[in-house]
Amino acid sequence: MGSTRDPDKYIPAIVEPDKGNLPIDPRVNKIVAPYYYQLGGYLTRASRKILPGAAVMVRNNDEVVHVGCYGYANLETEEKITPDTVFDLGSLSKQFTAFAALWLFEDDELQQPLSDYFTGFPRYADDITVRDLIHHLSGLPDYMALHGASRRVPADWYERALRRPDGWYPHMESRRAREFTNKDVVRWIASQKLLPRKAGAEFEYSNSGYVLLAELIERKTEERLADVLKAIIFDPLGMKDTYLFDEARSFSKDSPQLVNHARCYSRVRDQGFVPVGYTRLNFIYGDGNVHSTIMDLMKWELALHRLDYRTMCSDPDVEENQLKKVRDLMWTPIKTGNKVVNYSAGWNLMFERRKLKEPGRKLPRRFESSAEFHRGEWLAWRSYIARATRGVVRRDNTIDPKTWASLGIIVLTNNKSFNACAVLQKISHVYWGTLKKDNIMNHFNCS
Repeated sequence: MGSTRDPDKYIPAIVEPDKGNLPIDPRVNKIVAPYYYQLGGYLTRASRKILPGAAVMVRNNDEVVHVGCYGYANLETEEKITPDTVFDLGSLSKQFTAFAALWLFEDDELQQPLSDYFTGFPRYADDITVRDLIHHLSGLPDYMALHGASRRVPADWYERALRRPDGWYPHMESRRAREFTNKDVVRWIASQKLLPRKAGAEFEYSNSGYVLLAELIERKTEERLADVLKAIIFDPLGMKDTYLFDEARSFSKDSPQLVNHARCYSRVRDQGFVPVGYTRLNFIYGDGNVHSTIMDLMKWELALHRLDYRTMCSDPDVEENQLKKVRDLMWTPIKTGNKVVNYSAGWNLMFERRKLKEPGRKLPRRFESSAEFHRGEWLAWRSYIARATRGVVRRDNTIDPKTWASLGIIVLTNNKSFNACAVLQKISHVYWGTLKKDNIMNHFNCS
């Protein structure tokens, strides 16, 4: 017999903070400050005053407790980072591509081989499924390595781009030479006759897989991925300043997408912070190229928080719905052979279980913690998002709402010298402590 309780009343009432009155936790500022000021080490006294920086968001349970901005979005014009500053998210983009794929493809379609979608691919396409792309099990060679190994560019093309001053951001216009697109990447991959390892055999992080995933979404919808993401994620969540950039994007010079976009800076010996940005791969997407603000990513994280609570703390009967299906597909590890792959849909996954002995109780209860997290990196952009939940598991395998706790943290930076992961991890100490048994984020490897 189904439950008579109304599940909606158990969804937490979350109020998004007003942009004009953003919450600030002084403890978070105290953590960020030394990481920010150490960027100016070995610089002249004058140049230490204007440094690239970061934007940080913290949610503790149902409340956004901190939104802070530090440093400058543009050192040349001395424009500071604000809640409206746009950052290139790098590989944080993968979670949006994966969500779109899970939303659009039925279960049987996720199990179909690539050869059903791509004609002219080598025979290994018979063994790679759409789900393999999502979980990084394809075994496909990384397209950036293929690009570097070709005669198209010098072998150290990426390192050169990190040293060469350039004004690509925030203008992001095509120039100098023909830029490569996703169609080129598909051709590069198809030209590889053999894979270094068998598809589905083991986890290996693959940007190529997510470029192919973007291509599959576009073939299925007959729309560009940028428009798909806007329709099913960005617009419904009110993420008005978030977009995917590709070779078809065109913004006016006074558009917020360009006016509010930060530059990214690489620290170069004897030159200080240099604005960098241009490569011939700048239009590739699916694995990256989503651009967003800390305020828009806050909306995304809050939506995931609601999904968490709704599916983890409800009655078992309530869980049998589309919400649970979406959550399971997004954050459930899969097995390949005898190995468990703790990666799904653009998220690294982490789980912990232990017995909780409590005063007055004869039998210990099961206490579980879980985390979903991912880093983003492209040129000098660095970003990190992490979410964690913990609580006592009841007999029906749902979390006891009285013990349930949740933490979400996002760090966006426009320079590669700022350790976004380490900052995020130390912020988690403020709310969940430094003990690994209490704070699963202490297990993150931020080296």
